[in-house]
Amino acid sequence: MKAHWVMSGVSGDGFQWTKDDRNRVAEGMRLEAVIGPPNFKEIWWLESALKAARSVARVKMPNGAATGFLIGPDLFLTNNHVFENEADAAASVLQFNYRLLASGDVAPRDEWVCDPDDLFKTNPELDYSVVRVKKKEDKRAGDVWGFYDVGHGARVRTSQRVNIIQHPQGRFQEIAFRDNQVQAVEDIFIQYLTDTDYGTSGSPVFDDWYNVIALHNQRVPDPDNPHRWYRNQGYRIEAIIQDIGDLLSE
Repeated sequence: MKAHWVMSGVSGDGFQWTKDDRNRVAEGMRLEAVIGPPNFKEIWWLESALKAARSVARVKMPNGAATGFLIGPDLFLTNNHVFENEADAAASVLQFNYRLLASGDVAPRDEWVCDPDDLFKTNPELDYSVVRVKKKEDKRAGDVWGFYDVGHGARVRTSQRVNIIQHPQGRFQEIAFRDNQVQAVEDIFIQYLTDTDYGTSGSPVFDDWYNVIALHNQRVPDPDNPHRWYRNQGYRIEAIIQDIGDLLSE
């Protein structure tokens, strides 16, 4: 084995080349290459994805399925076009852990119901609805599955990558994390290339540190060709939280 092709000097602080690229090329040493934007991720990124997925649920409705997530110990957020009113929320079931295991077996799902009579707030302009989740066995849903701190203050910018944990077409939980750059950042919404499908409505849009930065709500037509979809869109979590007001502190 030509060890100098693998590494050239390692210190206690980490990897260090002992020669610059020009010298290594001149001596015929093989160099690795980054093709396009770097795709390297620390393994903690996968661990964080699994942890983040716990607070995402499939919304099983009488006539279909969507997605939503916990933003408090007993507060559930999804789209207004999923829960247009209290009756929609009351008729739905929140299914946490609705996923396949690596073995191919179906994970044991955990079902919770909404309590819109206690709390329900919606805004079609920001396409969100937030609803109280009923306790079960004297526990709140967030005590079991965790919830997101949506007051993190993380910033979003164009070209950064975003990831969506979702239930596309009501399927078992999936994550979209390739070809996922942000294309536009506006005051109340962002647009991105991350894949979605029917059933993704209400999914959390994450940055690469798994901060929720938006609530996914729809696809966006190409202004030059209305028959072509060229972006997806979500409303910024800051705008939603500002509109929700003091509910998160209750």
